[in-house]
Amino acid sequence: MQVKKQTVKLNKTVVGAGRPKICVPITGKTREQILDQAGAAAAAKPDLAEWRVDFWEEAENREAARKVLGSLAEILADIPILFTFRSGDEGGSRGISPEEYLKLNLWAACRPEISLVDVEIMNSRWAGPEIVRQIHRAGKPVIGSRHYFERTPDRKELKNVFGALADSGADILKLAVMPKAPEDVLRLMDATLEEHMKRPQPVVTMAMGKLGAVSRISGGLTGSAVTFGTAAEASAPGQLPAAELRQMLERLEV
Repeated sequence: MQVKKQTVKLNKTVVGAGRPKICVPITGKTREQILDQAGAAAAAKPDLAEWRVDFWEEAENREAARKVLGSLAEILADIPILFTFRSGDEGGSRGISPEEYLKLNLWAACRPEISLVDVEIMNSRWAGPEIVRQIHRAGKPVIGSRHYFERTPDRKELKNVFGALADSGADILKLAVMPKAPEDVLRLMDATLEEHMKRPQPVVTMAMGKLGAVSRISGGLTGSAVTFGTAAEASAPGQLPAAELRQMLERLEV
């Protein structure tokens, strides 16, 4: 029996209800690249835009970040902004100290332009659940995430990962894996459906790379609430163009 589902409302976007939502990443290294990609993202009309701050050359410059955020919000208008610093530990473009990771995410949580913050819950270098609590105190919802860029965990480990993400208090549970064989993709999709049925929080999963592409369009079947698609540069292997994603999601809606 499926539990009563929670949703996360971000402006006009409601994650966890209706068709899977499309999120477009913004991965520019410079201010100019970021704003150019934001324009492409706005034109694609996604449900969410993710600012991948780890790609930016001035990621730890708060004043520069404040100015970029203001321009991003103006370009994206009412498209909610997901703030993500993906650490090198989980496939991001750079490392970061635990102290700076906490400060950066709490700063983002206090910015009016940001709708949602991603936290790497299971990174052993910081206390993910405590960061979630502090972001909640700042009034923002959290995506609790875990990324495996080298493998797909077995069924028992997948279950344990979802348990840890849920126990953190995160509002949305996200898991990304790298498949080596078709059975890896099927195992993730099966686990996604099971977790979707038993967890109140929205679940977001994807198998990366070309082999896992089907997982990015199957959310209507498995319960994965968000899929990531490109309008400019991809932030992970296997992302499909947002326009194509929208067409496929519409055709596969159940």
